[in-house]
Amino acid sequence: MILPVSMAVLLPFAALCAAVAGAVATYVVLVHLRASGVRQAIREDGPQSHLAKGSTPSMGGVAVIGVLLLVTLVCASGCGLLGIRLYLVMGLTLVFALVGFIDDYAKVKSHRSAGWGARYRISIELLLAAGVMIILTGLDGAGAQGWHQNSLWLWVPLGVFIIVGGPNAFNLTDGLDGLAGGLTAICGAALAIILLLLGDAQMALVAAVTAGAAAGFLWLNAHPARIFMGDVGSLGLGACLSSIAVVGRVELVYALLAGVFVIETVSVIIQVGYFKLSGGKRVFRMAPFHHHLELGGWPEPTVVTRLWLIGAACALLGTLLAVGCMVAPG
Repeated sequence: MILPVSMAVLLPFAALCAAVAGAVATYVVLVHLRASGVRQAIREDGPQSHLAKGSTPSMGGVAVIGVLLLVTLVCASGCGLLGIRLYLVMGLTLVFALVGFIDDYAKVKSHRSAGWGARYRISIELLLAAGVMIILTGLDGAGAQGWHQNSLWLWVPLGVFIIVGGPNAFNLTDGLDGLAGGLTAICGAALAIILLLLGDAQMALVAAVTAGAAAGFLWLNAHPARIFMGDVGSLGLGACLSSIAVVGRVELVYALLAGVFVIETVSVIIQVGYFKLSGGKRVFRMAPFHHHLELGGWPEPTVVTRLWLIGAACALLGTLLAVGCMVAPG
């Protein structure tokens, strides 16, 4: 096991390697997708300005997830950080990404924005999350303490909710060029810092690599995007960060770090619920929230930049809160 001081050097290095590898891998995947004719299926009820994006290749998340898994395993192996907790996070990331890949493939084959049935997808995700939580509760030395140890009746369902809800929140947020990728990089970096300060080298490494891989993808995904991550990317990245939060026992602060993802998801819940209860009325011009801002006259790059800023503010507040709890007496 490497020393904590060395981790402060390893994490930025691992993130940088992931960023460079992510950018290169994304370009390679982009060339292949263009040759294969794989295109993004645009939702018909979305903003009309998005219809022009129908020629943009999707499923670029294959590159991000591939780099994330490879760089994490190589760095963890070289530093003696391999273990069951890391394997659980990597396994969830891979399986959620595969679920997203199937969803993307269904969209490509049908030429529609609706892919695999949501009920089937959510059912699989719930089973996976429940299985992981059962394993975590049985691990010796997994780091459970405080309310995690004394309130398993609360922690287990909360963990399932985060592991399933997180990826789907990322998926909802992935609707503008660079939005989900940038927010993932911000959230991952904050998680890495917090977990490093807590002494959780395993989870800090995965979070740092995730941030780097997402940042590398932005090289070709920033406005105007030349490639989209697709469900394979959004579900995979969401599963990775969400499972890191659960395994690392930082679920509560994670809700703040992922503030924009939470806002986007809540906007959809409010929109759908109010629409049904009011007989067709809407709270927002369109949901998720980023489309509401677009239809309000904000250019897409402006929406993305300002949501990045909000995401950075949430990450800073979450980090300060976590540090405050660490140094608080008692």
